[in-house]
Amino acid sequence: MLKKVVRETFLQQRLQISDQEWTDKSAAIQAHFQSLLLPPLRYLLSYSPIPDKKEFDTIPCSDWLVRQNPGLVVTWPRIDTEGHKMEACRVTADGLYAKNKYRILEPIGGEKVDAEWIDLVFVPLLAVTAQGFRVGFGKGYYDRYLIRCRPNVVKVGFSFFEPVSSIQDINHFDVPLSYCITPSRIYEF
Repeated sequence: MLKKVVRETFLQQRLQISDQEWTDKSAAIQAHFQSLLLPPLRYLLSYSPIPDKKEFDTIPCSDWLVRQNPGLVVTWPRIDTEGHKMEACRVTADGLYAKNKYRILEPIGGEKVDAEWIDLVFVPLLAVTAQGFRVGFGKGYYDRYLIRCRPNVVKVGFSFFEPVSSIQDINHFDVPLSYCITPSRIYEF
């Protein structure tokens, strides 16, 4: 399948998940995530999920990591649509946030964190291949950001569905995940 078809198919499948099924699958994903053996972390790039697209809620996983890694700095992306770039900005309880043009909540201000400092990235996705390549919403912000991170940065995606066997139009700009966590298991790539 082509990315466009995968994107449309999996978004529709995700939107058809019932609220109870979403809650059950999310709990299973979170439990698997908490069993993942991660190195000590100093900086996390997470994101604010889009509820009307039934994205997995990363916030409980971020909160759990903060308890496991005292002093962990949590960041969310802020995008520059004109320059097609993304930066990590520190998330604080008293910070100001606004929805960008894609309806994604992002920090208005907040201290910028260098991409090379990030230890773990939660990468949003609609689908993933058996080789760890993801299909997102097609703007390429994360792939462009991830190449700026250290080679050993841990990249974790969360999916309500199992991986697809392959996607025909994966290219050399696509950055594979380290792990994808589904309700049934953890996939390591």
